[in-house]
Amino acid sequence: MGNDRTTSRYLRQVTLAGIGEAGQERLGKSHAMIVGCGALGCTSADLLVRAGVGRVTILDRDLVEHSNLHRQQLFTNQDADRRVPKAEAGAARLRAVNPEVEVHAMVADFNAFNAEAVVEEGAFGTPDVLIDGTDNFETRYLLNDLSVLLCVPYVYGGAVGTGGMVAVFRPGKTACLRCVFDEIPAPGSQPTCTTAGVLAPVSSVIASLQACEAIKILVGADAAVSTDLLSLDCWGNTIQRLSMRDARTPDCPCCTERRFEFLDAVGPSAVSLCGRQTIQITPGSRAAIDLVKLCASLGSHGEFESTETMLRGRLDGDDGLQMTVFHDGRALIEGTDDPGVARAVYDRYIGT
Repeated sequence: MGNDRTTSRYLRQVTLAGIGEAGQERLGKSHAMIVGCGALGCTSADLLVRAGVGRVTILDRDLVEHSNLHRQQLFTNQDADRRVPKAEAGAARLRAVNPEVEVHAMVADFNAFNAEAVVEEGAFGTPDVLIDGTDNFETRYLLNDLSVLLCVPYVYGGAVGTGGMVAVFRPGKTACLRCVFDEIPAPGSQPTCTTAGVLAPVSSVIASLQACEAIKILVGADAAVSTDLLSLDCWGNTIQRLSMRDARTPDCPCCTERRFEFLDAVGPSAVSLCGRQTIQITPGSRAAIDLVKLCASLGSHGEFESTETMLRGRLDGDDGLQMTVFHDGRALIEGTDDPGVARAVYDRYIGT
């Protein structure tokens, strides 16, 4: 299994009947890709690196902010002061935690135009498992498309407020995300961490469950992998399980008909408007947005007003960017020419 230091590092894990030396060797030869290095991504990456997963890719488009620090444990106050890219700051910390693991940082916006190449042609090639550390449904549906297309297990997770969900989707063996959630939620219809807040332990619990399921997959413990959608509320002390054993739908556009609508999306979701420091964001959903409700939820984050067709205002944080949102979910983020910054602001305050 390696030198004495390696043996000592993983001793308590190797002792587990479900892992053993053979399982640890499999972990050491495995590759996990984590898309999103926020609260979920930080915890799952930390656990997988400590567990000895041989290669870990972290992909994130954002920079470290002070508001991240209460729940994203890979980052320091200095990272936030310097506005270091999350993927780079996280990778540096993880290499210090376990230098035996190869950690690759990718500072990029994960979208339909680069997703397939990023996953297949990254530093370590196609991963053995995809882990969801994202904060929006559009990217999750994109991950699901890739999971089915490339036949790579996808560990879904989400946390907001005091609750969260986790599930495992294994192509050819289980339902996919679109079998369970067939339509992407309308923009603004779901709370985000910015509008509803988030209890840090919730993120850690959900990400820990994600890491556990990923380890089961990587060591080959197929029978132990969860077949349930687990939903919990840490404040209300509730846990619910929804069996997904029979959730696969015969008319699923993704895993049955193999139509990859999010990978094949036409037109970029973020485009720079010529001659202006403005980015236009177009969401994946075409559902109408409730502008009155969204205006109320944004009230504590700046001064906003809404009309029948649009909402407009300036954010107190995020460098005072101005945001205009239309009834179809399209938005203009004014004050930046960086599509990654604009997409992050959209996801943070509106969600997709």
